[in-house]
Amino acid sequence: MKKSVKKATKHKRPSWDEYFLDIVNVVGSRATCDKGGSGCVITHDNRIVSTGYTGSLSGLPHCNEVGHDIKSDQCLRTIHAEHNAISQALKFGVPLDNTTMYCKIAPCPACAKMAASLGIKKVVVEEK
Repeated sequence: MKKSVKKATKHKRPSWDEYFLDIVNVVGSRATCDKGGSGCVITHDNRIVSTGYTGSLSGLPHCNEVGHDIKSDQCLRTIHAEHNAISQALKFGVPLDNTTMYCKIAPCPACAKMAASLGIKKVVVEEK
């Protein structure tokens, strides 16, 4: 009787970019605006220092509760995920020099300028 030996399949370990982009999607699942809800993760030396997702200002009603406030095809009720991640870092005194920002989509010009001015050196985007 022959023994059947199963070959071990080698686990493909994700790159750091793949790993953090996967986390971006989990963070984005907390978004409270379905119009463009996404997440953002900021890292330093491959360690997460801040996260953020698309949503209303803390304490104010969310789109998924009261609807959108749309003007010029933009929801005015929400803050971008990138803005929220940067704000959280600043609120808690986390320096952003030489960090990397991971995003679902390319940051808007205002978020990109804010990131650059605070020392974020690299942006990795899942969708162009």
